[in-house]
Amino acid sequence: MAGQRECCSYEPSLADLLDDEVMEPVLRSAGFDSQGIRDMMVETARRIDDRRIAVRRIDDQRRRDR
Repeated sequence: MAGQRECCSYEPSLADLLDDEVMEPVLRSAGFDSQGIRDMMVETARRIDDRRIAVRRIDDQRRRDR
């Protein structure tokens, strides 16, 4: 029972999951590869950050206009 518990206590990182050989056919069946997922995540993070900056600028401008 302790062995089962120990095997489940490790939470792999996203990099570990993407590098796992089991994930290769899963990603491929969805039309992706591990680098494509990484690239998509970087682009998504950039867009979220750009949006956050834009919202902050709008909020700052509204405060100044009051």
